[in-house]
Amino acid sequence: MHDSRQPDEARALVVELAGLSPLAPPFPEAANESHGPPSEPRGTPRGIAVAAATFVLVVGLAGGIWWFAGAGRQTGLGTSVATPPATPIMVQAIEAAIVAEDETVLRGHLWRGDDVGIIVTPGYGDDAADASQAAASLARSGHTVFFYNLRGQQPSGGLSGTTDLTNDLRAAVADLRSRGIDRVFVLGYRQSATAAVVLAAEPSGLDGVIAAFPYERYDNLDAIDAAGASTAPLLFIGAAGDRGAATAATRLAAANGNTDPYILSARPPAALSSDHFSPKVVRAVLQFVDG
Repeated sequence: MHDSRQPDEARALVVELAGLSPLAPPFPEAANESHGPPSEPRGTPRGIAVAAATFVLVVGLAGGIWWFAGAGRQTGLGTSVATPPATPIMVQAIEAAIVAEDETVLRGHLWRGDDVGIIVTPGYGDDAADASQAAASLARSGHTVFFYNLRGQQPSGGLSGTTDLTNDLRAAVADLRSRGIDRVFVLGYRQSATAAVVLAAEPSGLDGVIAAFPYERYDNLDAIDAAGASTAPLLFIGAAGDRGAATAATRLAAANGNTDPYILSARPPAALSSDHFSPKVVRAVLQFVDG
């Protein structure tokens, strides 16, 4: 004979288990029946303990997810793509000097980078600021850059004049070679550009010359003949706003026969030369050097 009390006992057991579990009872209506112990109010010690444990579990899980998405990404444990590294700290310029053939001391700044060296020299005009700014910008590429003031330009010694410009450039090239620089380029402005082209026609081992706003001839310097005899790659930069520089760059490129002139757009009347021309010169130099 079937015992009709068995279902009641089973439901009583369910009610008892429901009172001990932090989860909702499987039979909600059974929780209010008189067969089992009454449910404990939420304010009882057991209810508070269960709520606290649940809160700690949720907070811990959320913290773990946050760490995995954030810190774990930095350690390689996460699945997200790592944040790109910050821009490297710029190399600081140090004071440097070379001693010319006649023992004149030429002073400037050196940014030490890789084994590609760029010598930057101004002319005797008002482009010293342009050349200095270009040197600092070129150093951000990671190359080794040496800028020096010409004779007669403070803080260099000696007297102004073009007679020794080529010899001084030769001393600068030798200085970089002594520092372990394998490839050496020269960026010269105006008179220094003309002298650099003359040096490129000698067996100096230069890897390239960038002549910015050069003269075809200046005093004892003849860049037209040297351009045709150069054994190093040449780049001539002129400016549409400077008819003389644009014409000279075009003629020197034609004399070389292996390059086209790079003519910058005209400078707006309100713009400073260093603000307008330097970024364009720097881009042209880097394309020439790295290309």
